[in-house]
Amino acid sequence: MAATKTAGQPALPDVPSSAGGLVEYLRGVRVELKKAEWPSRAELIRLTQVVLVLIGIVAVYCGGLDFLLGLVTNKLFGH
Repeated sequence: MAATKTAGQPALPDVPSSAGGLVEYLRGVRVELKKAEWPSRAELIRLTQVVLVLIGIVAVYCGGLDFLLGLVTNKLFGH
């Protein structure tokens, strides 16, 4: 299938019409995943702990802000 172009429109890329393109794509994905540098178990655990602590901090901050804004809203509107 050749790229098609009509007046005033950019050319469209060739798109494989069979499942062979999907298989080739998945093979490429597998090759790239093998090239990636994966973290060690210790590094993975440490980074997971960092993420969980940050989630906790953000949750407390958002909860506190919600509580304070709720108090202000209740004072303003008398509920």
